[in-house]
Amino acid sequence: MSVIPFGSFAWIPVLGILFPVFVIAVIFGFIVLMRYLKYRERMLLAQRGFDPADLQPWSRLDRNGSPERQLRSGIITSLVGVALLVGLWTLGTGPWLLGGLIPLAVGIGELLTFVLTAPTRPEQGNHDNQDQKPRDQGDDKRF
Repeated sequence: MSVIPFGSFAWIPVLGILFPVFVIAVIFGFIVLMRYLKYRERMLLAQRGFDPADLQPWSRLDRNGSPERQLRSGIITSLVGVALLVGLWTLGTGPWLLGGLIPLAVGIGELLTFVLTAPTRPEQGNHDNQDQKPRDQGDDKRF
């Protein structure tokens, strides 16, 4: 009878170490591939005389986005935090409640940032300038 130095289960620790490394390498490789393809696309557009920024209007937006976007993300993040907090509260009190408290705090922070950085608006009841003509319904620029 021959002695096998590594039994049939001896490769499990090796696979347990190599599998996460393989998954991280695949994710990293995918990110590098996507950036390379985007680079090649931009270079081909530049060679043909196109400005890549004109074809992608979202790339011209600033990193902070519009105030409405910040308000929307603050509301969504806060409500997700509340939902997680209520759902995790059924397990009792404990450190797992941080899973709901952290997004709730981030959402409240976004809402406070929206409120504190909003430009001041004149009050609706204060009409010092009487010679302004009333706006027509067709002049509404909101839509």
